[in-house]
Amino acid sequence: MPTQARKAAQDRTLQAVSQHMARIEVNGLPRNYELFYEAHCGTDVGLSREVMALPVSPNQTALDEIGIRYQLPGFVATGLPKSRNPDILLIASLREKMASGAEQKRGFSRALEAVAKSLREDNGAGPGDILAEIEYLSVSLSDAVVAETELEAALRSGANLLTVAEQDASSARAVMLRDRMTGLPNHAAFTEKLEALYADDNESRDTALFLVAVSDISDIADTYGEAAATRIVKKTAAIFRKTIKKDDFLARIGKAEFAFLFRHVGRDAIKPIANRLTASINDNLVFATSEGTPAIRLSMGASMATEAFSPQQLRQQAVLAAEASRAYPRTNVIIHGDTGRSGV
Repeated sequence: MPTQARKAAQDRTLQAVSQHMARIEVNGLPRNYELFYEAHCGTDVGLSREVMALPVSPNQTALDEIGIRYQLPGFVATGLPKSRNPDILLIASLREKMASGAEQKRGFSRALEAVAKSLREDNGAGPGDILAEIEYLSVSLSDAVVAETELEAALRSGANLLTVAEQDASSARAVMLRDRMTGLPNHAAFTEKLEALYADDNESRDTALFLVAVSDISDIADTYGEAAATRIVKKTAAIFRKTIKKDDFLARIGKAEFAFLFRHVGRDAIKPIANRLTASINDNLVFATSEGTPAIRLSMGASMATEAFSPQQLRQQAVLAAEASRAYPRTNVIIHGDTGRSGV
């Protein structure tokens, strides 16, 4: 489809999205536009069906549940459950302290009981009022021990409940950080990974960020259908997964867009890595059609974490490089910061 025709089609889709949202009175939040846009594009039949069935003035919670269920990036990032580990550690610490205090009081109570028993058996020892006081203290401490023992049990039960909640939250996070189509980490997981890279000033940042896209995926979808485009995305993800090492990171962040973080590499390693990625697709991805086997072309933009002050700047640098790569189809990779058009 020519560029102008594709732009006109996108404009019509955006207009339809805006009209649909206005008609059923949906708040104009960015993530809501994302939800309705994906529904109107029709890439996921289930998502389209649910959105088209929404009533007038749908609750935002209902919209968020749909977005999270279909793992749209704008919804996943806002819906990630927070870790309960700090709460668990706090309650566990309190429980240990209470257990220690209760044990000390139990020891004191036993000592007082022993003293009281000795005084009872020795009729000539001490006035009766001293014995009564000791017995009173013993009873009081026994009551305190009972109360603290009950509190300890309650804290133990609470800690167990929080542990279960943490396990459930961890399972939910694992699902929400995973791309449903490919099984790779998703856009939200990629964002967290970038943030973690800059979270510790002592963290080694000899890391290269690659933004890689299947350049002709829109034309493939227009010509051969969304099912064919989906098969290519899945196959590309499977191939890319085999190209990374243990310390590297790979995520699917768009329809046919992937993000790589290659650890412990310098600028001089970027072009060899790009060659390896391109070769892996050329050697393993065959897209056969009645007209032949069209080539699958990748566009790549790369940036170095050592040359950026924040995750946002690092990503923006890679985005600019990726845009330059799409403008030069014969270039394998554009590296941000290189003079002129740098690639292989």
